Amino acid sequence: MPEELALTSEIVARLAPLVSIGGKSGDTVVGLSAVRRVRQLAYIFVGANVAENTWTELVRRRSKATRVLRVPNAADLTAGLGRHDASIIAIKTGPLAKGIAGRLTESTSSS
Repeated sequence: MPEELALTSEIVARLAPLVSIGGKSGDTVVGLSAVRRVRQLAYIFVGANVAENTWTELVRRRSKATRVLRVPNAADLTAGLGRHDASIIAIKTGPLAKGIAGRLTESTSSS
């Protein structure tokens, strides 16, 4: 797995509130089946515990418009949604994705 595709727990903690907001607005997609059905995704966050074949499938979705990022513990992102069992979370393209991009940029520039 390329290093730039892995996020730290600290970065995930900064993103979690935005992911929760997306749960209320419908911009957060939870679970592999749901992610497979949505085409316009800006981010796909994948827990470290997913099977290698699933990781490979999701990485193939990577493009200029979609970033696929590994997170140490997906439950850190999904707890605010009441979903401690999900290992795959995605963010639809739009304003929420722009907010996440800003937090990712802040996190990488402060490291």
